Amino acid sequence: MITARLAKSVLENEEGLNHLLIQIHPPEMSDYAVVRLVMPEGIQVGETYGEFEADGSGDMLLHSLDSMNELLVEIYTGEAITCGQVSLCIVVKYTDLQGNVESEQLAVQLMIAEADSAETEEPEIDEEVVNKVKASAGLAGAERNVSAGNDFLDCTPEKRITFDPHYRSELEKQYRVDGGGAF
Repeated sequence: MITARLAKSVLENEEGLNHLLIQIHPPEMSDYAVVRLVMPEGIQVGETYGEFEADGSGDMLLHSLDSMNELLVEIYTGEAITCGQVSLCIVVKYTDLQGNVESEQLAVQLMIAEADSAETEEPEIDEEVVNKVKASAGLAGAERNVSAGNDFLDCTPEKRITFDPHYRSELEKQYRVDGGGAF
């Protein structure tokens, strides 16, 4: 059985961040499980916390299946995407000792909204998921500046900057003078 909960009910359509807590209750006699997340276009998966092995394709391999396994997955938007209701899909394939495969999936509904829209109401917050996020970030026992009212945890995903050494702007292409003559 799969259960999943979001840290907040809304994800901002541009540079938004949320966390998904996935709890997996494997069937008896399962040897291992493979977890795959199917995300809507424009939503990416960031850091994932839990006991799993990544296989390079985005799948998460759970070797030790306890009575319950938890994965905490960071999801985010970079560029602006269309607002509205979307579904994230979690697919889990269990394999038993004889090699038999059993599969199940769960769709998680998520509202995509503009961050600064006046019509957007306050998102619902799941405190248990938020506390797990804080604990995974190493902030569980950290002292926070409550006297100043600073109870905000910044979970902005890091910006990825790529550098192309061969890129030339239009002006550079027009006015660049390449040397090559002998002196």
